[in-house]
Amino acid sequence: MSTITKQLTPEDKKDISRIYWRGFTVMNEMTYVRMQGPGFGWTIMPLLRKIYKNDDDYYEALARHMQYFNTNPVFLPFIQGIVYSMEKENAKKPIDNIAESVQGLKVGLMGPLAGLGDSFFTGTWRVITTGIGLGLASKGNVLGAVLFFLLFHIPYFLVRYYSGFFGYSVGASFIGKAQESGLLTSITKGCSMLGLMMIGAMTFLNVPLKFSFATKLGGVPFKLQSLTDGILKGLLPLTVVWLLIWLLRSKKVSMTWLLIGVIVVSALLGGFGIIA
Repeated sequence: MSTITKQLTPEDKKDISRIYWRGFTVMNEMTYVRMQGPGFGWTIMPLLRKIYKNDDDYYEALARHMQYFNTNPVFLPFIQGIVYSMEKENAKKPIDNIAESVQGLKVGLMGPLAGLGDSFFTGTWRVITTGIGLGLASKGNVLGAVLFFLLFHIPYFLVRYYSGFFGYSVGASFIGKAQESGLLTSITKGCSMLGLMMIGAMTFLNVPLKFSFATKLGGVPFKLQSLTDGILKGLLPLTVVWLLIWLLRSKKVSMTWLLIGVIVVSALLGGFGIIA
């Protein structure tokens, strides 16, 4: 870990440390529309102001970092370190399609890192350390709580702290070469594809929308859900999600009206026995 920080200037270390400390507020600024997006933008805001002296460039950069974002907080500094290095390179020499490159990278990384952070720190390491601490706590030993606190939080905060430096180091030494060789474009496309795959998977797993309509055709039972499953499993929730995305982005329908529309349409179709 010390090798990583030695490669950075004192000013770089100060900047990344600032990201780390401001990042503790990211969960306080969550919204149902952009999740951690506002917190991501607020965390990196002073650094964007530092590198973009022109107001227009600064506000454009801030706007692209206020978009939808959601990952496990332990890896937030890692992604922000990479993003900050990209923004610094862009401030020196404009990168083609910087908004798409940055957003594609964020979307591509946030899903896998969220899964890694949730499965290891939340689902595995926390359970293990809790079991160790409970062994002492159940006997009335206060060291049980202390041991849990130390065993869980020391690795968590070490990874969270040093991942920002690692992300910035990787980005600072890699982005320039990747831009010149065209590799950055390939990475952006790959991350975007991965992000779309994650959206599809999350839609299938987290949107439990199915047709309940069933009848008989020529004396043969007919279930609409079986028909759509034969075409593509999860076709209905995927269609609804993409319709909402299209209305949100292309038709500029507000999120409030979309939520009201979903509730009303769901109530009507559910009442008529069409969907479940």
